[in-house]
Amino acid sequence: MPLIEKIESKSGTIGIWELSESADDLLKNCQLHLADLERFNSFRAEKRRREFLASRLTLQQIFPGYPEISYTKSSGKPVFKDSDLNISITHSANLAAVIISDEPVGIDIEQLDRNIEKVVTRFVAPSEMDFIKKGSHPQLAKIMLWAAKEAIYKCSGMLGIQFNEQIIIDPFDYTAGNEFSGKLIHPSGTIKYRLNYHLIKNNVLVYCVEK
Repeated sequence: MPLIEKIESKSGTIGIWELSESADDLLKNCQLHLADLERFNSFRAEKRRREFLASRLTLQQIFPGYPEISYTKSSGKPVFKDSDLNISITHSANLAAVIISDEPVGIDIEQLDRNIEKVVTRFVAPSEMDFIKKGSHPQLAKIMLWAAKEAIYKCSGMLGIQFNEQIIIDPFDYTAGNEFSGKLIHPSGTIKYRLNYHLIKNNVLVYCVEK
């Protein structure tokens, strides 16, 4: 059962699972709530079934006896029933990750070699483009910005967010440390976020909490 890393941080507890087993093999070791079992049975694609089970197995490892998970009707954001803890879930082609926290939280994981050139202008603000160009690793910067904005979007639970206008990541030296910051601008105010990133198995993992 490949839980390959557990990270304890001030933002919460993170578990990372390597997607190397079939859904049938994962199911043998997975203890599902009834609602989760019904949700799992609704999936037909092997990839989606593996991702779902990997997230639940990760939870079993980092949060034994975790409560049932439901999903908000507006955004599909996962929430624990009968618990004040917060949860966020993410997948890439080869990894799944879960974070649990006392604070509102979001997480995203992306493969470092993912080609996102065609959509860069849809999620990168002009100020962030300067940040990319001035850095020594432009591909890493692009993927990190994408993952950071996805994490903030998940944390917010809001719909209709324009990534290149409403989610802004503050410039930072990503070769010197793994903590940075960002904000979400919306009509009722601005929400600030503390973010962290980790590199693992050709992926960048970014997670955030509200400041």
